[in-house]
Amino acid sequence: MNKNEIWQNASREQQNSYRGFLIHGIFLALTVTFTEVNSVLPALVLQVGGSEFHIGVITAIMIGLPLVSQLLFAPFIQSRPSKKKFLIGGLYTRMIALFGIGMLLTVAARMSTGSVLFFIYTGLILFSLSGAFAGISYVSLIGSTIPETMRHQFFLRKQVFWSVGVLLSGVLTRYIITGFSGSTRYTFLFSLASLMLAFGSIGFWMIKEEPQPESSSGKPGIKEIFNAMKKILKEDRTFRNYCITANILSMGIVLIPFYLPTLVREFNIESGFIGTIVLLQMSGMLLSNIFWPKIVKPLGFKGLLKIQSIAGFAIPLTMVILITAGAGIWLVYLIFPLLGSLASAHKMSGEAVLVQVSNEEKRALYSGIYGAMNLTSAMVPLIIGLLLRGFPFQWTFLIVGSFCLTAIPFINKMICPVDATKARDDMRGSLTL
Repeated sequence: MNKNEIWQNASREQQNSYRGFLIHGIFLALTVTFTEVNSVLPALVLQVGGSEFHIGVITAIMIGLPLVSQLLFAPFIQSRPSKKKFLIGGLYTRMIALFGIGMLLTVAARMSTGSVLFFIYTGLILFSLSGAFAGISYVSLIGSTIPETMRHQFFLRKQVFWSVGVLLSGVLTRYIITGFSGSTRYTFLFSLASLMLAFGSIGFWMIKEEPQPESSSGKPGIKEIFNAMKKILKEDRTFRNYCITANILSMGIVLIPFYLPTLVREFNIESGFIGTIVLLQMSGMLLSNIFWPKIVKPLGFKGLLKIQSIAGFAIPLTMVILITAGAGIWLVYLIFPLLGSLASAHKMSGEAVLVQVSNEEKRALYSGIYGAMNLTSAMVPLIIGLLLRGFPFQWTFLIVGSFCLTAIPFINKMICPVDATKARDDMRGSLTL
């Protein structure tokens, strides 16, 4: 079935939902860049006097906490007949959290480093928890409002829209960081991020949801949750292997924020240059979004997961070798686009694989289990931060990166709709949609 037939066969409500999710994706890309966990937030920590350990804490909050906390919210959301209101509520809470951090930074100069970091942690915890709450509804609504025939095209097209937002916000972020001094630059970034979330909510209001019958059993208790979790992981081999794969590949992702302080220290980079680093990373994401669909076409999303596994080790290995060989600051122009490409591959494959391997009727619960199993994202950033305090960065980066290679056997065991044959069909449709 070609693009026009797929679109015409979809109902008006499904078409509106499709557009709504894409609109939200554009503004979310702007938000994510303004508060980028791999560059902007580490730079903010250094600006207020923090260290690698504090970067580890923020990385755990931003990447690990939303995943791990999903299991707490999943049973509640799974049992609700309507999920859209929880999606919108979570988004507005995130908006308030970002605006609060932005306002805090206006008086940061009159506060101690510990106090500033504490309030930043508090705001980001609220941001992350509300994101986890909204994220479960997001995955569930994609599955229930966008037909399966349009879903694969949606993920690939969403990445294109994401790229446009990343490019625009990357340029603007560089301008703000280089044009303002001290904490003022981050006040602007967080305030703009809050505003972009407000605009992004327009897309969510467009979603047309058909409420499902409320679960007669109500919200399950802790025992029922863990029994369901145990049963799903035991019976669903592909989902189990994907959870293991995600844990392993997360090591390469949570390592990304530590490249910035390491290279800043190695080359004595000034704070004004951070904006260029952000733009380099965003450029890597943008350019890779052109090539990843070409990779997906013959190899499937499983092939993209394997590339992440190899790149998670190859990038730190390349950095260590070149620094040891006496590379200059030009290394920054190589490493950060590669890191942006890795982050892009992780995002593109993550959502698509989770939606496709999860059970249609229990997608919210699958999302919660997936997050709860992803303990790597919560613990490894703290461990990396501690290791960098007492050990040479070369060893820390190589050891963490080498673990990424162990994901390949588990990827090979996955049997799911995101294999090569299915991906080729999806790509042909996306190119004409």
